[in-house]
Amino acid sequence: MVPRSQPPGESGDLACCAERRSEPRQPVAGCLWLIDNRTSVMLRCRCVEISPNGMRLRLPASYSVQIGQRYQLTSHLPGQTAPPGMDLMLSRQAEVVRAQTVPADDGYDLEIGVALRPTRKPALPAEDARVSPAWL
Repeated sequence: MVPRSQPPGESGDLACCAERRSEPRQPVAGCLWLIDNRTSVMLRCRCVEISPNGMRLRLPASYSVQIGQRYQLTSHLPGQTAPPGMDLMLSRQAEVVRAQTVPADDGYDLEIGVALRPTRKPALPAEDARVSPAWL
């Protein structure tokens, strides 16, 4: 994903919505995938903004994503390698917390906010217990 040059809010995006996030956000431009683990449905989306615990994404309204749905948010499909520059965000669980239609010329007219689930700290096998936890 690459940073966008246009600051958020200049095009009127999200101006009507009450802000619920308290974290700083970074405007970005890049494509991601939402994967429904129950049905294996894969939805391509565009990332608009990112914060430490959430993202604002755009996708076609025909996908009919609803608040409360949970997805695996990933930078590439299973079996593929990560695109250049995507090493930091390979895969996270995400829950849709906001959805609204927005005017769009490119067909990506559904805007959603997702909360990223915390990543789990890897557990050390018993034989590696001698390793200092400072590297974790």
